[in-house]
Amino acid sequence: MKNTKTRKRVLEKLSSQNPMTASDLYDILKDEDITLSSIYRTLDTFTKEEIVIKDTTNNGTAIYTLKGDTHNHFLECKKCHKKITLEYCPYHKVNEKIKKTANFTVDEHNVVIYGTCKDCNQN
Repeated sequence: MKNTKTRKRVLEKLSSQNPMTASDLYDILKDEDITLSSIYRTLDTFTKEEIVIKDTTNNGTAIYTLKGDTHNHFLECKKCHKKITLEYCPYHKVNEKIKKTANFTVDEHNVVIYGTCKDCNQN
C-alpha cells in the first residue's frame, strides 16, 4: 500500500482522536487540500486492510477507529455528538458469561454507548 499524504494524515488524526467520521476528518484536513472523496477512499482502503474498524452510530453515520491491540468503548452524546473514549472495558464479565452460556470466545468488540453528556444535561 502506498504511503500517500492523505493516508498519513488520516492515520495521524485517527490515532489521536478516536472515533471519527469522514466528515470529522474532512473538517480537520480540508485546509491541507485533502478532499472528502480522498478521505472516503482512504477509509475504505483502511477498512479493507483491517487498519481501521468501521462502526455505525444509531443515526446510521459511519465512524472509524484505528484498530489496535485493544478493543474500544466510546460514549457519544446524542445532542452534541461529542465522543468520549472509555479507558477501561466494562464487559469482562459479559464476555465470560458469553463463553460459558454460548460456548463462544469473544476475541474483540467495540462499543458505542449513547446518552447525554454533562454539558448538554446542564442546558
